[in-house]
Amino acid sequence: MTRLRFLMGIGGVASLLLILLAIDLTVGLLGVGERIGIPPNEPTDPGVALATAGLAIFTGLLFFAGALAATFAREEILTSTDVNGANLALQLDNRFVSDRALRIRHGAVSYLIETKEELKELKPEFNCQHDISPYSTGQKPRHGLNSDLIDLFNYFNWIGYLVIQRPRTIDTEVVYQKFGPWIINYYQICKDEIEKVRDAYYDARWRHLKPLYDELIAIEEEAEVRKTGAYSADRKLEDIKEFLRREHVRSHRGFSS
Repeated sequence: MTRLRFLMGIGGVASLLLILLAIDLTVGLLGVGERIGIPPNEPTDPGVALATAGLAIFTGLLFFAGALAATFAREEILTSTDVNGANLALQLDNRFVSDRALRIRHGAVSYLIETKEELKELKPEFNCQHDISPYSTGQKPRHGLNSDLIDLFNYFNWIGYLVIQRPRTIDTEVVYQKFGPWIINYYQICKDEIEKVRDAYYDARWRHLKPLYDELIAIEEEAEVRKTGAYSADRKLEDIKEFLRREHVRSHRGFSS
């Protein structure tokens, strides 16, 4: 679209030059006619000059109309893209808070409390009577992650694909507002395990997860620096624990299923 508008602008300038040339050939102010082989005192047919000027004006109007149409088309496309991106964000959010997703998130939190030494002190607070994860609790973890966490990171990687590979599909700022805290916190908690998965699959697995995380951190950093003048991306342990407490409460809404 930008290239089309650029070409339209060039056409408009060319049309203006043709108009000026026609006027000069008629009046002889700049002596252009003499430079292109017309004798200085040779009479010029005003009809030809007028027709040339009219054709140039008509051509310029055509270029202008094309540029105007391209501009309106671009705005319409951008508006449509924004609407589609907002609808997609709502669909992604609805899936993330669905009963199954909440049960998966509960299984992810429970597993982290059981396996992370620095988080085990939260176990008395998380003494659930029911395991509501849709996966078997007796399953063997892969690279330090259970199926609940693998499902979460698969989902986050899919969002990363939309942001990184299809940037017009959904805006990064929308993803930050909708999913930023979950992606950032889960990524930081499981950073070492994610790297093990990446190494095991030769970077073919979750290739969009780290770039998405980096973009979300960049958005957060810009906002924090503007607000306080300082920023640290790494969450403190108490912040991680508080996040898991809230996540545990949220995920229990999936128990009704």
